[in-house]
Amino acid sequence: MESSSRRRSLVIRLGRWLAPAILVTLPVGYTGISLFSADLLTRTNNRPPRVNPLAVGRDARGWSVRTEDGLTLRGWYYPTPSHRRLVVLVHGMGESWDVMAGLGRDLHARGYDLLLFDLRGHGRSDPARLTMGRRERADVRAVLAWARAQGFDPGRVGWIGQSMGASTVLMEGVDNPDVRLAVLDSPYGDLPELLDSQLTRHSHLPGFFNPGILLAAHQAYGVRTDDLVPIRLASHWGDRPVLLIHGEADTTVPIQQAYALRRSLGPSCRLVPIPGVEHVEAYRSNPRKYVALVHNFLQNHMH
Repeated sequence: MESSSRRRSLVIRLGRWLAPAILVTLPVGYTGISLFSADLLTRTNNRPPRVNPLAVGRDARGWSVRTEDGLTLRGWYYPTPSHRRLVVLVHGMGESWDVMAGLGRDLHARGYDLLLFDLRGHGRSDPARLTMGRRERADVRAVLAWARAQGFDPGRVGWIGQSMGASTVLMEGVDNPDVRLAVLDSPYGDLPELLDSQLTRHSHLPGFFNPGILLAAHQAYGVRTDDLVPIRLASHWGDRPVLLIHGEADTTVPIQQAYALRRSLGPSCRLVPIPGVEHVEAYRSNPRKYVALVHNFLQNHMH
């Protein structure tokens, strides 16, 4: 009886000691994991290209420009003798210009001046936190300023973006009428909705960590995502032409977001759903058809 009483007393004392420790440890652990995950989510993704620029065109010229917030973007410019129409390719998050090299080569062969470049924090451009389209909009403005200095009227500059790059072009274009026409391949339409499922998928953490990760990204790294919702903004795009391409089998950005974007953009937008195609895989699935689709769009709308 006395031994049982001692055990109960020991358990009570142990519980009194552990309870405060647990109350302190759980929030600290949650915060630490959230900070680490937010760092991974927004960390710079600089790396050398996996494609030789000369494989795109023998006329490759090293290119760089300075953004309004002091970063240097780098890439490759491919001129044509006519110097009439420029196509700018904008890659997605975690990628670099080389993922769009094949499309660039095919369009350059059809007579377009071509710019392949790395967004901030990617490829060979200056390191920077990835902000999923917010600060990257300044990169679009820097390219526009460069194109204007080269003599390209905005109506002769065609933008082709993939994934986050497409959403970045769209969001900048809502406020910037100099973005005159765009091909948007698999853009996100509602980033908060997307992150709610994608964060869990990529972090391999329970969903209750998602709010902590997003709060840590905002507070520690200045990366705010709650208002990155192109679906809400796109109605202000106006009557500028948009070609929206999206794979029906996309498991990264559900095609429902593409349908919502088309409704918001209005009649100036043509949506082309691609059956059986995953995220930004439309070009790889059928390069000839994809290039013909994009080329016809640019031909019809570049002044």
